[in-house]
Amino acid sequence: MNKQALDKSLQYIDSWLTFRYKYDDYPGFVVAVAHKGSIIFNKAYGYANLEAKTKLTPDHLFRIASQSKTFTATSLMQLQEAGKLRIDGHVVDYLPWLQEHKDRSWQKVTLRQLMSHGAGVIRDGLDSDYWQLERPFPGSEEFRQEVLEANLVLHNNIKLKYSNFGYGLLGMVIEVVSGQTYHDYVTQHIIQPLNLKNTGSEYTDAIKNKIVTGYTYRNIDSRRLPFDQIDTHALASATGFYSNTEDLCKYFTAQMVGSGKLLDEESKKEMQRIHFHAYMPGLSAHEDYGLGFELETIGKRHTYGHGGGFPGQTTQSSVDEKNELVVIVLTNSLGGPETMITNGIFNIIDYYQQNLPDAKPERDLSLLEGRYRSIWDTIDILVLGDKVVTDYPAWRPLNNTNELVRIDDTTFRIPETNSFDSEGELVKFNIKNGKVETVNNSGATMWPEDVWEKRQASRKIVELGS
Repeated sequence: MNKQALDKSLQYIDSWLTFRYKYDDYPGFVVAVAHKGSIIFNKAYGYANLEAKTKLTPDHLFRIASQSKTFTATSLMQLQEAGKLRIDGHVVDYLPWLQEHKDRSWQKVTLRQLMSHGAGVIRDGLDSDYWQLERPFPGSEEFRQEVLEANLVLHNNIKLKYSNFGYGLLGMVIEVVSGQTYHDYVTQHIIQPLNLKNTGSEYTDAIKNKIVTGYTYRNIDSRRLPFDQIDTHALASATGFYSNTEDLCKYFTAQMVGSGKLLDEESKKEMQRIHFHAYMPGLSAHEDYGLGFELETIGKRHTYGHGGGFPGQTTQSSVDEKNELVVIVLTNSLGGPETMITNGIFNIIDYYQQNLPDAKPERDLSLLEGRYRSIWDTIDILVLGDKVVTDYPAWRPLNNTNELVRIDDTTFRIPETNSFDSEGELVKFNIKNGKVETVNNSGATMWPEDVWEKRQASRKIVELGS
């Protein structure tokens, strides 16, 4: 990758995320990007706790929920490499109590099918209100009983049907085969070897001052309510982990083929290949599932990783192994923007890689670059060599850019564009003391964002109902 273009893209990513945080209603999010094993971007936006006005930092911990499944699948592949199990073996051979199940189709379910969500297992049991904190997550004995009460919902080995219960069973298999508790196994074989100092497989009181407060969706009066922290007990192997951006960058970099860490290359390739296609009608994203990994195509980019949804926290980790990139997004609210941020980051990086020229520009137009606002519009001006480009910093950034036609160094013409926009009209930059004072955009004055905000602050605010 072109380093200059990568550096420029990171600057715009920060500007874009700063804007999105200021003008959208989310408590907070932390975003990190790693390249070739080094963290090149790691920044927090917003609050870890709204009531106390605690500023969010990259050091804060988040519940990463279903990203836990990647640790569980990795553990199983390690145990297979050690000759202690076969992922194509039947789960009843490792958990004999499942032989008692009245649904005899359970006898054919394999570990691989559980790892790839192809076993047809019920998602969260017949009573899943623990996800709403209406009751505790089930302990081991309760979990066994709930599994025995639930028949397979679909035939096994037919299609992808996501199941947290399936991964709860896999955690039990790890305990039986390794002779350790699940928590001890993942600590000894994954967390400690990678020196993940801020990662654990279950919530403990030791981290209560480091972990963010998670929040609900906005209520009808636009308020968000906080969630309490909870243990996930028997479902830790499906959803219990906590971590932060730095540790997740280390962990997902270690998952790359060629890193020499965690697993041999054949195990990694097996985890990262498609086992089942995901059926997602109405969505443009293309997603599949491997062994513990979600496999997603973002534009032309193939990624693996996992998302996570916990009461009050939503997260996403994505690896683009071809370009040695890892993107981590952690949010502390339901309905968080983790997917939009992840896709936006990849889009911004691609845009700069494709459009920032290596050659030195004929003229320096960099002082034009910036964000300009009016009551009607917000535009970003990007300078890419000799090109001056406009865009709106939406959740899908750099998706509808316009390259302005240069008349002179401060005057440009709008090219062919949307029929309802201002094709053929002028964009004039008014320079004073080496800075852009205003922009005349198709006859309308726009101001640099900081100037605009000061102007707005001086205006009378009309409260609802006044």
